[in-house]
Amino acid sequence: MSKFNLTQLMNTESKKQSVVFKIDHIPIEKLIPSKMNKYVVNDIAELKASIELTGLQQNLVVREVENGYEVLSGHRRLKAINELLKEGNEQFNRIPCKIQKSVDDIQAELQLIMANSTARELTDYEKTYQSARLKELLTDLKKSGAHFTGRKRDIIAELMNVSPTQVARMDSINKKLTPELKEAFSKEDINITTAYEASRLPEEQQQEIVQDYKEGKSITPSVAVEKRIEVIETEQKEKPMTHELDSYPEQFDAIVKGLKTFMCGYNNQSFRVGDKLKINEFDPETILYTGRFVEVRIIYLQEGGENDIPKDYVIMSIKKIR
Repeated sequence: MSKFNLTQLMNTESKKQSVVFKIDHIPIEKLIPSKMNKYVVNDIAELKASIELTGLQQNLVVREVENGYEVLSGHRRLKAINELLKEGNEQFNRIPCKIQKSVDDIQAELQLIMANSTARELTDYEKTYQSARLKELLTDLKKSGAHFTGRKRDIIAELMNVSPTQVARMDSINKKLTPELKEAFSKEDINITTAYEASRLPEEQQQEIVQDYKEGKSITPSVAVEKRIEVIETEQKEKPMTHELDSYPEQFDAIVKGLKTFMCGYNNQSFRVGDKLKINEFDPETILYTGRFVEVRIIYLQEGGENDIPKDYVIMSIKKIR
């Protein structure tokens, strides 16, 4: 499969030309950090020292907006230079910038995302956020007239250099993880595997993990997996079951006609309200099944041990299904 071309992706039907730009030195007070930038801007001590020693080696990328220039790439560099200015390094009051023209909001955010993905190693939380935004931006691009083929998941995987399976897991986290656990994920108090496993849980079980987290307990993937196993086991217990019973012809006909609306017998199958009974007709004279059957639903149940019903026996009200 050919590599996905981001430049072609960003050329919508209304913009067939490549984005043009020029280089200029812009006063730092006119540079505005993009509101679209949700990435962490920290750990700049080494970058700051490098800029102070050798100068800015890479231009910022900006686009012109109403009150100045919005930074699309270079937020960490901008923060480092601001700190240098506060320390009296006035030579950095004008910054070389690549000014891009004819860039709409979708293109701008795509550039911002891709710039951050190559500038440094992102945290798993940032990658998960990036995956969600790329999905939304690809949808917006499609609506605006851009033409590209393939599943969005595969395109995102290629852009992020991860597997489609990883993108699917990030999607689960973005859609299903509770805000409290997302916050823990953003702080790297839980890793991406734990976040994914937790996202597969119902909200009630996720809140149990939140409570453990607040109490200072270690939250590992195995904690979420164990809770998921508990949920599955509970669902299996609560899921209506189908039981097979036999009935002689006279009683069978009465059930088929709706005249017999109850069953009673030994409770050896853990019957529950909501369960389905498949009742097979059995002929005692031929000692063979006739091949006829009827399906009913248990709508009421009285277990033995009370109301003069022998222990281990059950009486069930039934309603014909078919």
